[in-house]
Amino acid sequence: MDEIRGILFAIVKGKGTRSEGPQYFIKPIDDYKNRWSEILVRKKTHMWEKDPELHEFLDKKVLITGDIIETKSTITVDYLKVEPLE
Repeated sequence: MDEIRGILFAIVKGKGTRSEGPQYFIKPIDDYKNRWSEILVRKKTHMWEKDPELHEFLDKKVLITGDIIETKSTITVDYLKVEPLE
C-alpha cells in the first residue's frame, strides 16, 4: 500500500448530463508534489454519485492509503482509506 498526503478537492464533471457528478482529486503536499500538481482519486460509487467517504473530507488535508497507478502522463489512486491530517 502507498500513501499520499494532500488537500482533497472535487470538480463537477458531465454538467447537464445524466452522469453529472463529482470527480475527486488530491493536491499533493508530500514527495508527489514535485511531479504532479493534482492526482485523480478513483471513487467507489457511480459517476453521478458523491462518494460519502471522500466527500466528508473536501477542502481538508488528508492522508490517502491505497494503490497508486502512475504512468508517464497520468497518476491515479484507488483508495482504501482516507483520514484527516492534523
